[in-house]
This record gives sequence, C-alpha cells and structure tokens, in this order.
Amino acid sequence: MSDQNHPSSGHGGKGRDPLLLNKIAGGILSAGLLVWIAIHIAGVMTGEKEVKKPVIKTAEAPVAAKTSGIPSIDGLIVKADVKKGEAFVQQQCAACHTLNKGGAAGVGPNLYGVMGEPMFKKAGYTFSGAVTKAASGVWTYQKMNEWLDDPQKFAPGTRMGYTGIKNDNVRADAIAYLRTLSDNPIPLPKPGAGGSAVASKGAAPAGLDSGAPVITTLYASADASKGEAFFQQQCSACHTVTKGGANGVGPNLYGVVGAPMFAKAGYTFSGAAKKHADGKWTPHELDEWLYAPTKAVPGTHMAYPGIKNNQTRADVIAYLNKQSDHPVNLAAAAGPAATTATAAGAAPTGLDSSAPSVKTLLASAAPAKGQAMFQQQCSACHSINKGGANGVGPNLYGVVGAKMFAAAGYSFSSAAKKHATGDWTAHELNEWLYDPMKAVPGTHMAYPGIKNNVARANMIAYLNQQSDHPETFK
Repeated sequence: MSDQNHPSSGHGGKGRDPLLLNKIAGGILSAGLLVWIAIHIAGVMTGEKEVKKPVIKTAEAPVAAKTSGIPSIDGLIVKADVKKGEAFVQQQCAACHTLNKGGAAGVGPNLYGVMGEPMFKKAGYTFSGAVTKAASGVWTYQKMNEWLDDPQKFAPGTRMGYTGIKNDNVRADAIAYLRTLSDNPIPLPKPGAGGSAVASKGAAPAGLDSGAPVITTLYASADASKGEAFFQQQCSACHTVTKGGANGVGPNLYGVVGAPMFAKAGYTFSGAAKKHADGKWTPHELDEWLYAPTKAVPGTHMAYPGIKNNQTRADVIAYLNKQSDHPVNLAAAAGPAATTATAAGAAPTGLDSSAPSVKTLLASAAPAKGQAMFQQQCSACHSINKGGANGVGPNLYGVVGAKMFAAAGYSFSSAAKKHATGDWTAHELNEWLYDPMKAVPGTHMAYPGIKNNVARANMIAYLNQQSDHPETFK
C-alpha cells in the first residue's frame, strides 16, 4: 500500500487547477483597473477633471507680470531734461502737491522722496481705497510711467481727476525730476532701455483740430462781460490777462488774438504745442483750442478739459479779443451757422447723471469722512464756512435745501441756470456730485465726480451738517 496522496479524478480525467481562484480574482482586479484608467483619462481629456500637480515638480517657466500695456520710457528717462520736468511739475502739479522735504500734504500728498517709496503710502495723507488696491511694492520708473500716463486707467475710481501726461518725452522729464526730490535718488535706468522716438526735426507744424463746432455766427451777439466772468472763474488761476502781466502756470494772454501761436515771450511752451503752432491765434484757432485743448494738441501741458458750450466759448473769445491794443473785428468772421442755445423761456430741466441712488446710505453715512474728502478734493475751489467768500466755485455753507445754482455773489453759467429746478435736495446733490459734466453739459465745473456711492453719501452728509438748519436723512 502506498501512503502517497493521489488527486481525485474529474471529468476528462484532468485534475483541478489549484491557482484557479487567484486567476479569477486577478482578472477581476485587472478589468476594474482598466475601467478606472479609461474613466480617468476621459475625464482629463474632456476637461471634467483637472490634472493634479506631479509629485516630482519639474522646472516651470515664470509667469509674466500683468502690465497696463504702456511701453517703457526708461530710455527717455536716462536722457531726460530735468529742468523741463521741474517746470512742468511746477505748472501742472504744484497746485495740489508740495515738493519740498517735509512739506505738508495738500489736495494730494507731498511728493518729496516718492520714487522708490511704497506706493500710495505717505505719512499724513489718506489715500482712497481705489489706489490702495492698485498699490504693489514701490514706485519704480515703469509704475510711475503707467500712473502718470493715465491715473484713471491705472487705478479706476481714483480721486485724482488729472487726465495724465500723454507725451512720452514730457512724462520722462517729469519722472526724471521727481527722482531728484530725494536725499538718496534711486539709480537711473540702464541706457538703451525702451522709449518712443521723438518727432523728426523740421516737420511742418500742424494746425489745431479738436472737432469744435463752428461758432462764427455767435460772435456778433457774444457778451464779453460774461466771457470775463468765466475767465475769472476758470482761467485766472493760471493766466494773467493784463497788459505786461507776468506769466504764471500758463502764459499771459493780453493781445493773444492775432499773436503768434504758442510763442509768448518769457514762457516755455511744450514741444507738443510748438509742433502745432501754425501761424497766428485766429478766432478759428482759439475756438478749436478752447473746445478741447488735449485733443487739439495731444501731449499739451494744459489739462483743462475745454469749454463745450458754444456761446460761452464765443463770449470768452470776445473777451480775450478786447484785451488787446488792436482788437480784431469778430463780426467780420462770418461762416457756417453754429448750434444756437436753447430757446429763451424754456423751462429749466433737472439733473440727471444716471447716478445710483444713495438714499439708503445717507442714514449711516460718515460726515467726518465726507469732510476729509472735501478738504482733499473741494476746498481748493470752495469755502464752506458760514459767510465764507466765493472762490473758483461758490461758498457751500447751507447748500442743502438752498436754491440751486443761486449762491449770492457768484455768477453761475447759463448751462447751470438752465438746470436749476428748485432746491438742492439730497437727490439733486447725488446726481450732481456723481458726474457734474453729464448732469449739466457745458458747466464750468471740470471735476470728474465721485463714483463711489458710500463716499458720495458721506460727502452729502457732511455738506448737510454745514448749515443752520440741517436736514434729517432717514
């Protein structure tokens, strides 16, 4: 007898495979794995699943920084004219910014040491949330280049209404000057870095074209006294008009009608202006210039937005013509008809600038914040103390509830008077402060408006407090 075990016989005479169960399990697992891989790959290819980062990270290309698309002008800064930059900054910026070391903040912050400093962080000055959000590191040449080219584009919602410096060379000169306002000026850019080419010397000067409507038929009825009032309100801060008067931020304008364009003795005009000097200041050229200076002369130092009301423009030209030893005959300058003013006796229209309502914000508004904004943005033109004198704009004490565009002793434009529908209610102030030029086309007030709803409510709440009889906002 043998003690060896014999496998039992099955059908066909073959024995059972001892690995059969293992093979079955393996097949099931393999099929499941294949299904999982197929689903995973399909998910990635169709975008339903993101590919996770690999465990072993390979070298990655650096991500390009977001830019505003403004070309570098480093090459122009290297060879910039600091003296021209100083003259420009004194003309365009000194009204709002101090430049001396330790100087106080004004409408804008003190600019001493600005290059290389943290962006929008200056002791003693409160910056808006819009610019604080745009702050990233320190003021480099390129960041200052982008800011000065278009402040509103760089920091949408900024309180700074300045339209920017569109001429690359002028911007480079200004930045080069700002660099010198420091105990330790930052290094100049490396030579050869970007910068646009300047216009070829000897190019023929181009005349002015701002798209201004023709106003020659309005000169016969122009009111020089109204032009004088407008000039005193809008222009006298920068220009004198007396015979022999000194140049200021802008040139003296006595005898300007008929004088050579952009060529006043003792005043340095920009290259942009000189390029457009095409003969003499005729009424036509003045019309084009006063309608939209920055469009007539791209790159001009003069940031004034222009006089859009045809009759007002005619009145100003008539006034300027009288300030001369040899006034010209404006009535002889007959030409195509101009758009006339609204028919006499038409009912005044209210204000509509499409401002979002702030009614629900007024009850919780912060007058103190409104006061801070007023001091920064409005006090250069308006007084607000009781009995305060009118300035560039009217005194605003008691404005809430007062008659619209009717402050005693102040001469309002006909455009403003046309929109005077009663009293300054919170609603009317909201529309006005949101966008003055849209609310009253042709207004003398060039302020771009307060687009932030809370800030506008704070301002109205502050103005309401400056009154013998403040209203209660609910």
